[in-house]
Amino acid sequence: MTMKRFLMKISALIILCVSLLLTGCEVGYKNDGTIVTFHSWNEGNGHNVKNVDADPKSFEVIDDCYGRDNNHAFFRGNIIANSDGRTFHALKKGFAADKRYVYTGEGEVIPGADPNTFKVHSYALGEDKNDFYWEGKPLKVVDKTTFKILGDNDSWDTKWAKDSEKGYYLPSATSVKLADPESFYPIKAGRAGSGTYSADAKQVYFEDKVVSGADPASFTEVDYCIGQDKNRVYKEHIPTKVKDYKKLEKVGQMMYSDGRTIYDSDFEILPEADASTFKHIAHIWYRDKKHVWHGTQQLRGVDVESFTPLRIVNSG
Repeated sequence: MTMKRFLMKISALIILCVSLLLTGCEVGYKNDGTIVTFHSWNEGNGHNVKNVDADPKSFEVIDDCYGRDNNHAFFRGNIIANSDGRTFHALKKGFAADKRYVYTGEGEVIPGADPNTFKVHSYALGEDKNDFYWEGKPLKVVDKTTFKILGDNDSWDTKWAKDSEKGYYLPSATSVKLADPESFYPIKAGRAGSGTYSADAKQVYFEDKVVSGADPASFTEVDYCIGQDKNRVYKEHIPTKVKDYKKLEKVGQMMYSDGRTIYDSDFEILPEADASTFKHIAHIWYRDKKHVWHGTQQLRGVDVESFTPLRIVNSG
């Protein structure tokens, strides 16, 4: 789950609670001693009631989302698998724990987290005696004493952290060995906002990989997972044959032209393509004065002038 989706879900729960207050409907659990029910509300269906598979005699309401009985814990009326109801309790910012596990705000187990020492720092960041956790994923931090999030703990724009040895790419909970940890920093996201690049004084990194040969001083992210330094363009961590991304023009969905050469989406040269007549036909179809391509696959034996891709109509 990305930080953006995580915060959207939290926001949705907040909006739900506000809506219920404004409409006078009640949200949460009710226990009449015979049956436990969970009550919710939305604009489409109004007030909804769900029977909860809980023991009414031992059921306790923890908050509007969490409940427990002697056997299980519940999140919004659903059993949390493998939970221990007797020891289950809510933590801050949607986290919860029992004697065996720590759970995210959606009731999912955080692998390896120690419930006895777990601390909540933000909606995304948690910590126990052994490790840090981002959006419920263990980061496998090498040096906890120097670990630092490089950005706002509660912002989905935050993608990187570091310690005295490694840089951590938070969305995938992966890491890379740093050449100079002291100078390590995230590279500002490009116009499409991937934020997947970082650098120190000696090297550039893409997620958990070194960008071979890249110059940290001049490196920028120019598009989604595309970097540029003073020498060339990089697709993810791979150097390409393109020298200047600004001189490229997008052709259709997956080709580029610099006026002399046609490149595919990985910036590999498209063989035999004539840049002066190359154009996009439809979807991933292209042609020039002598050739037709479906993606990067050149079609042989076709009449270029009369060729038209068939439109497939869904009859269902």
